[in-house]
Amino acid sequence: MPADPFTQSLVDTLLSPDNPFRGRIHVVASASSTQDLARKSPQTPSVWAAEIQTAGRGRQGHLWVSDRPLGLWCSLVLEPAEPQLPILSILGSLAAADAVRALTQCETSLKWPNDLLHKNRKLAGLLVETVARPGLLPLAILGLGLNLSQQAGDFPRDLKTTAVSLRQASGHFVPRAQMMAAFLDSLTHRLTQTPSEILEDFRAHWGQAGRTVRIRLGDQELSAVAERVDEAGHLHLRLADGSTRILASGEVDFPA
Repeated sequence: MPADPFTQSLVDTLLSPDNPFRGRIHVVASASSTQDLARKSPQTPSVWAAEIQTAGRGRQGHLWVSDRPLGLWCSLVLEPAEPQLPILSILGSLAAADAVRALTQCETSLKWPNDLLHKNRKLAGLLVETVARPGLLPLAILGLGLNLSQQAGDFPRDLKTTAVSLRQASGHFVPRAQMMAAFLDSLTHRLTQTPSEILEDFRAHWGQAGRTVRIRLGDQELSAVAERVDEAGHLHLRLADGSTRILASGEVDFPA
């Protein structure tokens, strides 16, 4: 694999001159999770990235395999506008798709509320956690795990048919610093959009529309047709008995 230097200064040189994350990027060799680094950050906005994570995590407590320097593992400390907070994972997934497309022309689809897919295999996932502040809106910690350079043998056996890297999907090697800069530039643009604009773009790339999906609600697992995502970012499902169920992102998990 080609050399892949990944430093704060290199990312800074690749960012647009007016990007608010310039000078606020931190790269460490190893972390349990970049979410934990970001949660302790004194800077807003700021970016925390690690070459490897020893306990990377995704939504609903799932493990994110990131114990090798083959992807972009990072977390951002953000102070989003109140209307953007409920759809921040959607906004982030759009920014990741923008960056992938800009660097490789690889088209992806979006899985509500936080995954980036290529041919129905997971390329990236996002995680939003919040930090309460008395009398203020909470800070948001937006985590991104984006598979970049793995080959088939690099994924654990249980992920070989469900995960994919950008190298596999596009045939291109993309350095981590270049991908981070592209993502941060795209995210900066997306944060200027209204929720309506964000959701319109999401629906145009949403791969589940009209399809039957399996969901898990606590101990209950069921199948339903994904009908639409509304203006609040909630998922509308049509159940087998014809009834509708509306779900917020924090309520639902998608079993493997």
